[in-house]
Amino acid sequence: MHRFRLIPGLVAIGMILLLACQKQSGDTSGEKIEPLTKHWEKAVPLQTPPRGLKTLSAKECGSCHMEIYQEWKASFHAKAWFDPQFQVEWAKDDSLWVCINCHTPLVNQQPHLILGKKGGDYFQPVKKENPDFDPALRDEGITCAVCHVRDGAVLGPYGNQKDAPHAVRKATDGELSEKLCMSCHNVTDVLNPTLVCTFQTGEEWKAGPYSKEGQTCITCHMPIIERPLYPKGPVRVTRKHIWIGSGIPKTMDEKAPVDHYIPGLELRVLTSKKRYQPGETAYISVLLTNRRAGHLLPTGDPEYFFTVELAVVDENGAALQDTTLWIGQKWQWWPVAKKLKDNRIRPLETRNYPFVFSIPEDANHLRFRAIVRTHRMTREIAEQAGLLGIYPLNIVSLKQEVPLVE
Repeated sequence: MHRFRLIPGLVAIGMILLLACQKQSGDTSGEKIEPLTKHWEKAVPLQTPPRGLKTLSAKECGSCHMEIYQEWKASFHAKAWFDPQFQVEWAKDDSLWVCINCHTPLVNQQPHLILGKKGGDYFQPVKKENPDFDPALRDEGITCAVCHVRDGAVLGPYGNQKDAPHAVRKATDGELSEKLCMSCHNVTDVLNPTLVCTFQTGEEWKAGPYSKEGQTCITCHMPIIERPLYPKGPVRVTRKHIWIGSGIPKTMDEKAPVDHYIPGLELRVLTSKKRYQPGETAYISVLLTNRRAGHLLPTGDPEYFFTVELAVVDENGAALQDTTLWIGQKWQWWPVAKKLKDNRIRPLETRNYPFVFSIPEDANHLRFRAIVRTHRMTREIAEQAGLLGIYPLNIVSLKQEVPLVE
């Protein structure tokens, strides 16, 4: 799911969208109209409620599929339109229609139909009013129908089981698959020299080890569960609809969804001795492994990053020696957008961060502490966007403490 960012001094719209100077509109009557050819330029075609349903609303789906509905409501997909950061950036420039093809993907959810681009310019779309625009459905973001409704039928893994109150069709191999995930989570485009979109999780996955074993995005992000799909229905093999990613909540009053969160990273702390005496030197290795993610970590939005906070602390938690490491991407945005640095962790890669500490002669009750924190954006970016204090910036993903001196 794409998120919008505000980069210091410039507006970023869409995935990593950085807008320097928008091209001024002029007489474009003579410009060639270029068709939409890239998959992210096109919304999911208009859908109609399947026979037996009145609307495409997730709420109507939830009247029977109650557990799945509650999972979806707690997911980032359900918050795609109302995401505070997205709304901040959208309010600054809503001309980048391409962004909503991932935040509200159905034609039914979009106020305009995009027919092409004048001169190939994203900022000069050829558009007309959408007579089928449904504002209430737009508010549902990435709603049930985005994935599960096509051509008047609800797509499912089983097809019609003779008990469905609506039209059902068994999904084909290309439907309800990782291809659907990658339509938004694998997008690379240059909108202008200082405005780029770079979401490459799909490519990272294909290059990784687990895709070659037949696993997909769905394997991890939609875990299997056996349950009835509706009250008093038969128990079936289905999947969780929660899609945990970074685990960072979208609002300050939400809790991190730790019940479903299994970090891709694994943290281990190894010490040269089980316990140390005053005056000795402690040699510590902090091992960070991308154990479970089939893609780079962090992935997705280039503004995501990890910090690895290492410290020796006393019995009051005060640090006697500490250091903080950074893992992520660094980008230049002006005068041309380009990646300057990328030290993300590859699938199954292990990083060893050594830490050496001389134990003081008067030491007692010392511990070594390692904390891995996942960050959505820097504090500076959040402050410029007006999101500081209303949008969670990070969570503690992993933490380990080991005693050094009793």
